[in-house]
Formats: sequence, C-alpha cells, structure tokens
Amino acid sequence: MSEASRLSEISTSLIRRMFEIVERARREGREIINLSIGEPDFRTDERIIEAACRAMREGYTHYTSNFGIPELRCAIAEMYGVEEDNVMVTAGASEALLNASLAFVEEGSEVIIPSPNFLSYFTYAKMCKAKIVQIRTHDNGFVLDPDRLNEVMSGNVSLIFVNYPNNPTGVVADWRNLKAVAEIAQDYGAIVVSDEIYDKIYYDSTPKSLAGFENVVVVNGFSKSLAMTGWRVGFVLAREDLLDSMLKVHQVNGVCAPAFAQKAVAEILQSGAFEEIVGRMVKEFRRRRDFIYSRLKKFYDVVKPEGAFYVFPNVRKNCLEFVEDLLIKAGIAVTPGVAFGEGNETYVRVSYATSMENLKIAMERWESYISQSEI
Repeated sequence: MSEASRLSEISTSLIRRMFEIVERARREGREIINLSIGEPDFRTDERIIEAACRAMREGYTHYTSNFGIPELRCAIAEMYGVEEDNVMVTAGASEALLNASLAFVEEGSEVIIPSPNFLSYFTYAKMCKAKIVQIRTHDNGFVLDPDRLNEVMSGNVSLIFVNYPNNPTGVVADWRNLKAVAEIAQDYGAIVVSDEIYDKIYYDSTPKSLAGFENVVVVNGFSKSLAMTGWRVGFVLAREDLLDSMLKVHQVNGVCAPAFAQKAVAEILQSGAFEEIVGRMVKEFRRRRDFIYSRLKKFYDVVKPEGAFYVFPNVRKNCLEFVEDLLIKAGIAVTPGVAFGEGNETYVRVSYATSMENLKIAMERWESYISQSEI
C-alpha cells in the first residue's frame, strides 16, 4: 500500500527534522544550542496549572461543546470586540489552520502565500490540492505589498494566508496594509486567513487584528502568549456562517480542546493575570531580541524583528550548507530559510526563545565560526 496522492508533494517539516538532528547529536554527547524551535522556554505560569488542576477535580475532564466552553468564548470575544457567536475554540491554532484550509480551499484553486512565511501553510495548500502562488516580500521589509497582491488576484483565488507578527521574520504589518489586503481579497470573493498567534508578543510596533472583516478568519491561541504549547488551546474568530463551515471539519478532527485547559485559560483571562504573564515574557524577549539583533547585524543583512521571537538574517550562502556547517563546527542549530518559501535560499531562521545564557554562548561560537571561516 502506498500513501494517498494528496501527500505526494509533502515532506517532513525541516523544523522537525532539525529537532531530530539536534536530539541525535545530543545523544552522541555533543553540546548543541538549539535555536531552531519556535517554542517559549518559559514554564506555564503556576496559576494556570493550579486552575487546570482545580478544573479537573471539578469534573472538567470530558467533552465540551465543539465551540468551546461559554466562559472562554466570552472572554475571547471581549478581548477582540466581537460576539461570542463569532468565536470557536480549537485544539490548538494548527488545528484551526487545517480546519480553515479544508473548509475554504477548493481543489485546483489558487492559494496565495507571501514568502517568507510559516511553512505549514504550504502543506495545508498541498493537502487541499491547490495551486500555490507565492509573493516575495524581501524588498518590502518582509511585508506583503497590496499592489503585488492585486497583480496576482483572480476569481480562482480561494484563500490568502497572512501572518503578522511574522514567522520567520518577526515583522509587524501596519493597519493600512492589512486592511488593503482584506479589501482586495473581498473584491475577488477570497477568504483571508490571518494567523495572529504572535499578536501579544511585540516590541515597538503594535500589531492590529483583522477580526471583524466579513471575509477574514482570524486564527490564534495561547501556545505562545501563555507558554502553553502542550495544552492545545487555540481559537478562531469569524462570522457565523464561516464558523459553521469550519465546524464540519472541527467536529471530526479536533472535536474540542481539553476541557480543563479551556477552563484554566478562561480563569486567567477573567482574572486580569493574562496581561501580567504576557508582559513578563515580552520584557525578557525584548532583551533577547536586542542582544541577538545587535550581534547578527554586524555580519549580515537583517531586518529588526518587531514581534514574535525570530530573526531572519541573510547569510549570503546556500542555507542548507550553512546550517549543516554551523551545526558541525559551532554546535548551533538554526532553520534553513528554504523551509519558508521561495527566495529564502540564503536566509536562516534564528529563534531567540531560549535563555540569555544560551544566546550569549551561541553568539560567541557564531562569531568564532565566522572568524575561522574567513581565515
């Protein structure tokens, strides 16, 4: 038996492959600093853990409504100024992205993905047997240019993925730009999926949400903002008929996020502790951002990140060869840029979601590696 044809163009994520390479190197006794994984290194706040334990004891160990528990939906709706009926809780943001893709991407249609961008979007489009249209953003500060979007739009475009703050670049798009993208898509009857998973992790430029636009599906969650990657609590904001379409997938795919995790997040949002927890992490991420950006810009062209916890330098070499060489000679793992779309063959993604101690060691090794390479 062979795998289904829908998977024929899909390969294992380069991020996951890097993770496995790092783990294998560590088992062999090598000291590797992993700057390839996009996961906050902070522990989930103790108040969330206590709330979850309390919820389990109270019986939150069963299925919930497919849409999520009312108190969490209400709290999310209040955050974004929408109605509770416009909110659906999912088993993580990744499930929400897949649900949206399966609900709105027609086989043979076009899916627009700005490059560089989160690698999973390419997988979702391929699984839906769509044609991927990439728009390079390298000469526009890694932000999608509405004029370029207009040039490739047609009635065959079913969906556009946008992601700001962006993975892998950390850039934040301004409101006029985002609004123009949503309006252009609406003119052609296309859905915009706005992945806003990093919207609470920002520094000098404040991200704006596309929540409330008629043709926009906002995807978000608490994996990054509350360091809850293993808890799997995501959500979708959209008009009711779009949620109903996604529900057809969600009810047989994710079913519901863990009940106790939903309850715990709802308590944190209602208590006002959410902003405090996020603020503490962002303060440390800013410190790390400033450090790693100041070190890398000495040697490479790099756009200063305004959100998330990534930086995307142009190392001016084949990124696959560079990543392998950096791992072998310096013991530093980063992600090759080709994972994030076209035009990224000389870029690498560096995650600073690790301790300052690790970052300082990594940068010392990196600079030593550059010195040795120039000899």
